[in-house]
Amino acid sequence: MSKLKHGPLLLGTLLHSIDNELVLKGKIVPKPGVKVYDEELKHVGYVSNVFGPVNSHFVTIKFTTERQYSQGSKFYIME
Repeated sequence: MSKLKHGPLLLGTLLHSIDNELVLKGKIVPKPGVKVYDEELKHVGYVSNVFGPVNSHFVTIKFTTERQYSQGSKFYIME
């Protein structure tokens, strides 16, 4: 198992869930394809899109798990 260089960074907070995608209010601007983790640091999917202005953007996550999350749940990426 490899060691992480830094640790989790807050990606954003859940606003909506649509089918197998989640829409977050972004805190940072990630690269598409980056793995996304929940508050328990379990892998839940990857960044599929970033849209909106840089200072007030949104992030969509392609969901790869059956877990359910409520509005306001926080999601992270590893750096």
